[in-house]
Amino acid sequence: MSGNEPAGEKPPKVSKRERALTLAKERYKLGRATRWPYAQHGERQYRFEGTDRKALAADLRDYWRAQCADDPPADLNPVIDDLRHLALEEEPDPPSPEEQAAELITASGVAPALADWGVADAASAYESRGGALGWYRPVKDGGAVWTPLATFDAKITAETIRDDGAEQTLMWTLHVATTDRRAGDIEILPDQLGKPQQWAAKAAGVSALVMPGLSVADHLRVAVQSRSGDVPRRIIYAHTGWRRIGDEWAYLTSSGALGARGLDTSVAVDLGPLGGYQLPEVPTVRDVRSAVRNALSLMEIAPDMVMVPVLAAVYRAPLPLPPDCAVWLFGRSGTLKTAITALAQQHYGPLMDAHGLPGNWTSTANALEAQAFTLDSALYVVDDYSPDATKTDAQRRAATADRLIRGSANHSGRGRLRPDGTQRPPKPPRAQVLTSAEDVPPGVESMRARAFVAEISPGDVSLPRLTAAQGMAADGTLAIATAAYVKWLAGRYDADNKLPGTLDAERTRLRDSARAECHPRHALNIGSLALGWHEFLAFATAAGAITAEQREATWLRTWKALVDTGAEQARYGRDADPVRIYLQSLAALIAQGRACLADTHGRAPADAVRWGWKWDDAGNGTYRTYGDVIGWIDGDDVYLQSDAAYTAARRFAETSLPLAITKHALHKQLHERGLLASITGDGRLTIRKRVGDALPTVLHLTVSAFDSGGDPQ
Repeated sequence: MSGNEPAGEKPPKVSKRERALTLAKERYKLGRATRWPYAQHGERQYRFEGTDRKALAADLRDYWRAQCADDPPADLNPVIDDLRHLALEEEPDPPSPEEQAAELITASGVAPALADWGVADAASAYESRGGALGWYRPVKDGGAVWTPLATFDAKITAETIRDDGAEQTLMWTLHVATTDRRAGDIEILPDQLGKPQQWAAKAAGVSALVMPGLSVADHLRVAVQSRSGDVPRRIIYAHTGWRRIGDEWAYLTSSGALGARGLDTSVAVDLGPLGGYQLPEVPTVRDVRSAVRNALSLMEIAPDMVMVPVLAAVYRAPLPLPPDCAVWLFGRSGTLKTAITALAQQHYGPLMDAHGLPGNWTSTANALEAQAFTLDSALYVVDDYSPDATKTDAQRRAATADRLIRGSANHSGRGRLRPDGTQRPPKPPRAQVLTSAEDVPPGVESMRARAFVAEISPGDVSLPRLTAAQGMAADGTLAIATAAYVKWLAGRYDADNKLPGTLDAERTRLRDSARAECHPRHALNIGSLALGWHEFLAFATAAGAITAEQREATWLRTWKALVDTGAEQARYGRDADPVRIYLQSLAALIAQGRACLADTHGRAPADAVRWGWKWDDAGNGTYRTYGDVIGWIDGDDVYLQSDAAYTAARRFAETSLPLAITKHALHKQLHERGLLASITGDGRLTIRKRVGDALPTVLHLTVSAFDSGGDPQ
């Protein structure tokens, strides 16, 4: 001890970091290759980044434990960084022959091919420290510095293909965990992975931060995707109805895939808010027979002209053949029409009672159309088409009904484009629509032709039978009957892939039978709904629920009800007839004095009041008109100025049922019904008529034709 040292002074304490660095210098040879520094022990060479860095830390930790009695430092990263700086001070190793060749290739401007480079190599550039994902950023001295990219780590945990029957969409499920231990999952499209600011906070909350920088999002995309490893992939079906699973046909609901062998719950089906569509496993033969008999007993709840069309929609829906019409059940409030349609809906899942029906007319047209596309070969009840308080609401709801029902019957959907401008596959309504309403369908005649209208009146429903049926619906009895029916159809489909063609031929036969009974305009709707009854009764007989004699008696009963209801369709559609709207609008305008007919000299005609004129006591004691002259009257002949009369009628009709037809098409329908008294020799429907000194273009009708309201003459 020197004389200058204080007595009893202890040597300075060495930190664990310094001790670890000393041990590392003993164990590893430090060097610098052409492109990176390294630490080497024996034949093993460690780079200071990626998986090599982790392996180096593990090896140094093991060496500490072999040499020292205490535990190594919890974090060896500072020690490894010290080693890297020391390695960078070493003289670079001479280039290997391979490196020399690579330099020559690079100098010549030719990019060398990377051999055996893959996802693992990409992942080695990224590491999570303390729950924060970062990358090894190259620096000027040839090394790399770990740089944080975000305050979270994220990995892809599942890869899902959502198949909606028209297109397949790949989805990734991300698990995001932040440094403060917040975590969450989120499902994204693959092209959203490069936009972490959009999904990170949604998944894990406010502490999920993305660092600033132009390339940070790209690095996070590569880091998450490359470090996720082998991600399991599965298919999720996003629709109901028929799909070929393996070599067999199966009917999809939220329960799984129901085929001839039974219910396969391993098939994933996600219907979102439509998850109430659940068909159960088919039980014993005895239970099936009981369920089918109970389902058929629903016919006794209300008159056949109510229940037969409603149940026809239930049995028509699962057939592998697109629907041809909607069933429209209307009646005033309090007639229990919603309760009846709910019973029909519960054939496809007991949870869908009157308070859980899948559709409502207050929804937008897009929403209803999307649901009807999802519900392929299934019944879709849209509830409560009620009068609206305003004209705008009424027009919007009428347009929605027209779009849904017309699209379902025509099997047509709107054309759509992807963001890149390519055409998306169409997604038409595929469900069998059943709706309750307080009035007949709105809109034009062609739309009403696609709806099979049935009326329910006060007192039609037997309350005791309705209550009993609601109990059966709630306990799943009706869903069992439908499941057994679908299983039977699946067996037929497996045996004959041409089943849709067979059903189409049977529908054509039934249509022709309806047409032969003098119902040509609604024969297709009758035939289509009768097909549902025809197949369900065949199933009920095959299942032993009814006898052949009972099948025949029930068939005759249901056919008569459909034909009789079909005969009423013309009555429901009369007020949507464009010719009727045209003539009645003109008659109303004349009666209100808002339009008039003059004589051929432009003066008040005989019986002037009838033709829209009013006596003027305050003036000269003559007839005056306060509306536009839309035509002329000459004896028993009416001459309507074609443009003025059409415009006036169209404007007037906007307040109720619109005149949704062109002027030329209207004139053609007037002629086809024999309402035009004369046309030109060359077949033009308008003629020239001398009125004073003018020759206006007019439609020539008789007074009786004008007063007919559109009925054929």
